[in-house]
Amino acid sequence: MIHMNAAGLTDVGRVRTNNEDAMYIGGPVLIVADGMGGAVAGEVASSIAIKTIPENLKELSNVSGANILRVLENSIRKADDEIRDRIKQDRSLEGMGTTIVVAIHLDSRLLIGYVGDSRAYIVTGLAGVSQKEKIPRPEVNANAQTGVMPQFTGGKHDAAGENISRITVDHSVVMDMVRSGVILEEDIRTHPLRNRITRCLGSVGNSEPEFVWHDISGGEILIMCSDGLWEMVHERLMFAIVNSSETPRDICSRLITAANNSGGVDNITVIAAMFE
Repeated sequence: MIHMNAAGLTDVGRVRTNNEDAMYIGGPVLIVADGMGGAVAGEVASSIAIKTIPENLKELSNVSGANILRVLENSIRKADDEIRDRIKQDRSLEGMGTTIVVAIHLDSRLLIGYVGDSRAYIVTGLAGVSQKEKIPRPEVNANAQTGVMPQFTGGKHDAAGENISRITVDHSVVMDMVRSGVILEEDIRTHPLRNRITRCLGSVGNSEPEFVWHDISGGEILIMCSDGLWEMVHERLMFAIVNSSETPRDICSRLITAANNSGGVDNITVIAAMFE
């Protein structure tokens, strides 16, 4: 049996005055939500999502493997309904919404469901080696500017068996442009339309979730994060931080430090989960 050890942290960043991100860690379920809508509306949307989805995943132990995806899909749709209902009750919340990325650990598999541009990554390589064997550890400077990091293309960085893979595909205007060949993936962080998402829960527009299964290898590390992390910290630096950290909480703390040292222009939320 593969065991999961997870931790998460959220931070307001260096520019915003309130934190519209939210997260949840409970049993096999991990969630990151990035709210939007101005004032307190984003906080309302993300808090509804991280409350509603776990409530509808309480009886996972009684659900067959074949039906897990349907249960997760229904829980995400229920959160979407709850947010829309709250908007109907309070028109001052008009336009609020939230991204969502949910992971369910099922022994040797992960089921990821997502809407929007919050991401999930899998780190392998040094992460797949026991802590005692990780000496000497790679040196990494969390203060390094992301602009000097090598580009990250095709969803992966892979060198000598060391790998960081983005396993979600952003629901955003710029990712659609990448997929159609208009821009390269390394252009996403600087493109003027980088904050335009094409799907979210609650607000007007597409709220259709997507899903991906991942077969876990012992020693892998799952990183789930809002765009406040991945826009500030390039994947090569993210990989180095993960592989020079001892615990999931250490990973989260150092990634948030790196994001803030690169500007911290948005709220930053990250969950790290180690599998052994």
